[in-house]
Amino acid sequence: MGGDLDLIGWDGDCLCFIEVKTRTARDTVPAEAGVDQLKRRMVRGLARIYLGTFPEPARRTIPVRFDVISVYLVGAATEFEFFPGAYGWR
Repeated sequence: MGGDLDLIGWDGDCLCFIEVKTRTARDTVPAEAGVDQLKRRMVRGLARIYLGTFPEPARRTIPVRFDVISVYLVGAATEFEFFPGAYGWR
């Protein structure tokens, strides 16, 4: 499976897979819209592979969350929007 995971981190006992989308302007389409169905499917697949590295039964009991961070580089300012739980396993 091809692709990459931008960030993986823990929020308490929850394992978070975080996709980061960066834009240099606030267009009519927000940055988070770049996490389309194809990208979500890829991230889910890589998350399954990553979870497979954990010993049983932990891999089946670790809570997982899929987040998105939108970054806007507008002039001298950098703006962030965080979407925890932006999508799920399905």
